[in-house]
Amino acid sequence: MHNPKRESPFVIFLKAFPPQIIAAMAVQIALINGALMIGGVFLGVMLDRQLNTRPLLTLSLPILGAILSVFVTYRMAMRTVKRSRQAYLDWVESQRANANSTSDAQGAPAVTFNDAH
Repeated sequence: MHNPKRESPFVIFLKAFPPQIIAAMAVQIALINGALMIGGVFLGVMLDRQLNTRPLLTLSLPILGAILSVFVTYRMAMRTVKRSRQAYLDWVESQRANANSTSDAQGAPAVTFNDAH
């Protein structure tokens, strides 16, 4: 019943979502979101001092950074899904090529004869 050539679901999952691609996405999202939030706070404090509008920009710029980070995170996730899908399709294609080369080597005769009458 069990096909020994079929990969386990865990292997298929790892090929569909390679850990190195997911880790790179997580690090990028963390760094960009942190930069947007911390940058918003520092820019808000600096502008509040210059414009004498004390808590207004210090509060509003990090909120704007949080809203912007949602859109940035979505775009990065979609780009990562595209890369992950391509990695999976490449893996599937290599599995098919390996299966075809293995079946050709085992099932096909070494020499084939056309209709030699």
